[in-house]
Amino acid sequence: MRVRWPILLLVAGHTALLAAYTLPAAWIPAPLSALATAYVRPLFHQQWRLFAPDPPRCSCRVEVEATGPRWVALRADRPHYLHRRMVQGIAWNVQRAVHDGGTTLEPIMAEAIARQLHQQGLALGPLRLVEQCITDPKRPSLRTQRITPLHQP
Repeated sequence: MRVRWPILLLVAGHTALLAAYTLPAAWIPAPLSALATAYVRPLFHQQWRLFAPDPPRCSCRVEVEATGPRWVALRADRPHYLHRRMVQGIAWNVQRAVHDGGTTLEPIMAEAIARQLHQQGLALGPLRLVEQCITDPKRPSLRTQRITPLHQP
């Protein structure tokens, strides 16, 4: 009989901390939320971002200066999904390089961009990375634009 109460208390405490961790933050007092986070994360959180990764805060595209002072994006509207994935992959890789501090394209990236532009009937010219970034997660429709000139090798 005496062993039953500690087990029931442990199960109830475990359940309460799990509930405090998963319920909306507005429902849980801050000290209890901190305790629940300290308890639950080492037990269950895997840090893999496998099941529900955070969406990127910035969308991006690579543009080339065309005739006149207008900029044309690498086109991702082609019917085959591989074209869309290639164009988006190029933009993400350029964005990663820019965020790592480089604005000079790697030769293989410049070649990939040149091939995409050739398929669009455009020549390789001055390039830039255009990012549309969410500044306030509570208002995702409001975005700021960042433009980074890219240098070719």
